[in-house]
Amino acid sequence: MGINVCIIYHHYPHYRAPILRELKINGEHNYEFWGDVEEISGIKPFTGDEIVEINRLSFRRLGPVWLLSGYWKIFFRSNLKVFIVLGNPNMPASWIIACIGRILGKRVLFWSHGWRRPEPPIKARIRNIYFRLSNKVLVYGERAKSIAAAGGFSEKNVAVIYNSLDFNNSKKILNRISMNKNGNTGKPQNFFEEKKRPLVICTSRLIRSCRFDLLFEAAAELKRRNRPLNILLVGDGPERADLEALAKELLLDVHFFGACYDEEVLGKLIYFSDLTVSPGKIGLTVIHSLTYGTPAITHGDMDFQMPEAEAIIPNVTGAFFERGNYLDLADKIQEWLSRSTDRNLVRDACMAEIKEHWTPQNQRRLIDQAVSQLYAP
Repeated sequence: MGINVCIIYHHYPHYRAPILRELKINGEHNYEFWGDVEEISGIKPFTGDEIVEINRLSFRRLGPVWLLSGYWKIFFRSNLKVFIVLGNPNMPASWIIACIGRILGKRVLFWSHGWRRPEPPIKARIRNIYFRLSNKVLVYGERAKSIAAAGGFSEKNVAVIYNSLDFNNSKKILNRISMNKNGNTGKPQNFFEEKKRPLVICTSRLIRSCRFDLLFEAAAELKRRNRPLNILLVGDGPERADLEALAKELLLDVHFFGACYDEEVLGKLIYFSDLTVSPGKIGLTVIHSLTYGTPAITHGDMDFQMPEAEAIIPNVTGAFFERGNYLDLADKIQEWLSRSTDRNLVRDACMAEIKEHWTPQNQRRLIDQAVSQLYAP
C-alpha cells in the first residue's frame, strides 16, 4: 500500500512538474503536495493538473524571511506518516513543521541544497542543529553530503537525490530531431551570417550573477586569436540592454533570442550548438544542455556553484575555468573546440550522464528509497 507522504514547498516551480507526476504515478508511496500556486520572483509555478493536485498554502517574503501559512491542517491528518519539507532555515514554517511533526511521531525529511560550502564553526553548528530537526536530509549532489560529513553531520542521515527536468519529453524531442537532423529549420546557425563558426549558447535569465560579460570578454579574446565565435543567448532579464551595448562595443556576433518556453524550440537550439557556456553559476542549465547532448563550461569554484555542476565531467561532458578569469575561459573554450573527439560521441557521453543520475525517474527512486529507509527494521 505504501506510506502516506506529504511534500510541503513554498511553491513548485514549473520545472518540478515532471518529478511530482513521477512520484504520483510511479512512486512506491502515496504522495500529496502542498504549496502556493502564485508566481514568485518571476518563476512560473506548477499549479497542478489532472494527475497532481496542489493543496493551497500561502507564501510571502518579509526581507530574508520566507513566510508560509495554511499548513496547520496537516498536523490533524493522522494518516500522514512522513513530511518532506523544503529545507530552508530562513523559512520558520520548516522549523515548526519539523518540531511538531517529530513530537507527533511523524518522520521528517528536509529537501534542500543542504551544505554548499564549508562554513565558519558557529554557522556550521547552527546549520547542523537545523538539519538535525529532520530524520534525513535530501540533497542534490554528492558534494553536499561530503561537506556535511566533514562538518560532523552523520552521513547516514543525508541522501543524494540529484535534480531533474522533463527527461521523457526531451527524449521525444531528441527522437524528432534525429529523424530530421539534416533539415535547416530551427537550427541556431541561421541567426548568423557566418554560419560555420563555432556556436556557443546559454539558456538563462540575463542577470548579473550569470556573468555574461566574462563570456563576451572571452569571445573578444578569441577573436583576437583569430578564433571568432557566434553567441546565442536564450532568455531575457535586467542585464539585456547592458549586454547588447557590450556586444556592440566588442564587435561580437551575438544573437539575443529572448525568453523562450517552447521545449521543442529550445531542444533544437541546444542540440545544434557546440557548447553551453555559463560563466557565473550553472544550475539546471547544465542538465538542460547535457540532456540534448551539448557539453557545458562554467567556473570550477564549487563554493560558489550550484550542485548540478557535478554533472560536468572534465573533458567528457564539459570543462571548468578559473572563476572570474576571462582569459582562462577563452583558453577552455578554445581547447574544447580544438578537440578531435567525434561530436556524436560527446553527445552520447552527455546524455549518458543525465540518464544515469539527473532524471525524474532516478530522483523518484531515490526519494522512495529514503522514505522506505525511515521505516526499515
